[in-house]
Amino acid sequence: MRIDGAIGADDRGSVRDLAFDVPADVTQIRVTFTLNGPKGAQVTLGIADPQRSRGWGGGVKKAFVIDEGFATPSFLAGPIPAGRWHLTMTVASIRAADRATYHADIHFTRRGDRPVGAFPNAPVAGGPGWYRGDLHSHTGHSDARCRSLSGRNIPCPLFLTTQAGTDAGLDFLAVTDHNVTSHFAELAVAQEYFDTLVLLPGREITTRFGHANLIGTTAVLDLSRAGEAGVSINPILKAAHATGGFLSINHPATPTGEDCLGCGWVASDTDYSLIDGVEVANGDTIDDFRGDPYRAKGAHLRVWERLLDRGYRLTGVGGSDNHDAVQGRQPQPSSIGRQSPVGIPATIVHACARAGDALVAGLKRGRVFVDIAGRRDRLLDLTLTARGRRAAMGEVLAIGAARDVRGTVHVRGVAGAHPVLRIGGSDRRIALPPVAGDDAIVPFRVADVRQALWVRADIVDAAGATILVGNPVYLDRGADPDADRSRGDECAG
Repeated sequence: MRIDGAIGADDRGSVRDLAFDVPADVTQIRVTFTLNGPKGAQVTLGIADPQRSRGWGGGVKKAFVIDEGFATPSFLAGPIPAGRWHLTMTVASIRAADRATYHADIHFTRRGDRPVGAFPNAPVAGGPGWYRGDLHSHTGHSDARCRSLSGRNIPCPLFLTTQAGTDAGLDFLAVTDHNVTSHFAELAVAQEYFDTLVLLPGREITTRFGHANLIGTTAVLDLSRAGEAGVSINPILKAAHATGGFLSINHPATPTGEDCLGCGWVASDTDYSLIDGVEVANGDTIDDFRGDPYRAKGAHLRVWERLLDRGYRLTGVGGSDNHDAVQGRQPQPSSIGRQSPVGIPATIVHACARAGDALVAGLKRGRVFVDIAGRRDRLLDLTLTARGRRAAMGEVLAIGAARDVRGTVHVRGVAGAHPVLRIGGSDRRIALPPVAGDDAIVPFRVADVRQALWVRADIVDAAGATILVGNPVYLDRGADPDADRSRGDECAG
């Protein structure tokens, strides 16, 4: 829908009602207002639904979004009632003899349509590449606590978490407060200042049966019965999956108890086809990675690999789970215990652009690795080949009747450590030679993959600690690898 018009000197100080009708089942309204005229022409904008004012952008905000779960700061989120809405334009100034034209473009998203991103991206953009971030952090909008300037124990301000993400040199940061969306508006304001850091809206769905992060969407999700005994978790997962965000199970092996109700994933009827990922490294259990993560108390990796062996293609990710961004960086006492700093561990994703939607898409594709220490200089990439076909992490390699596969592990910043291949479905483990140099490509061959379901690579240091966790390449014997030898460009188009 488009509303056009013109203003002249006689319109100075006047108010125009640019009314428009909203049909039923609309979940989002997007307005873009353009004023074409001399410098002295200035207008202000406000908007109201049939019952109440929904905000005022003044002369600054000429493009804004209002939807059920999020609104551009200065505007109010909430249900979108059908009926006559009013875009109010006040002509603040225009010089004598001047004339200006305007047009307002108004777009609707209806229930059932493909979700349209409402959250702003950081202005500092980038093309295809590897991007490093933290997918699990908290602020005072839920249970993050920190010390005030006078030493009082208070809910932690959001800006401390975003500042910590910038200080850590992250490319993106998901703020995932428990079962709330109140932080979305404040996060959108912060995005304007922290414009080198892509801020992803998230929420940690917190239930008696486990916790899961929903990242990259502002869509409304009813969590009113999330903590109720006897309620299946699948309706919640189905609704979360439908939003198009990245949905990952958090710290699945953490014991549930008084200190953390529902922390471990115990929903036995879980429909894992609705889930995109599993948190294989959580900051709260980071000490477990100082030895063999497969024997550690919080062996989230083992939970993940059992699901991979059942045929679910779930991206392994990590996050700090930070609840005190100040104490995470400084050796000062915290009322909530030791904290892993924002960015440790880090999730590194290959994405087609440095933007929210592209990062979510990259996480779902699965060309992802986790850096336990959150270093800025590390890389882990895995490629497999069989009978002329090639696949990277997160992709499916059609091997037909092939008995073996070949591949390479590309690593950076891990000199002296060695890659360890993990072969799904057989508990096989193949240690490759230590990495020589800062940037290396290590070739390998895996014999007899007739029973293998997937292949992935970890990086283990000289002390035996896993420092990088890679995602799988999945093996498919049902497809004919000779039918298509090409590998499509994930960022084409």
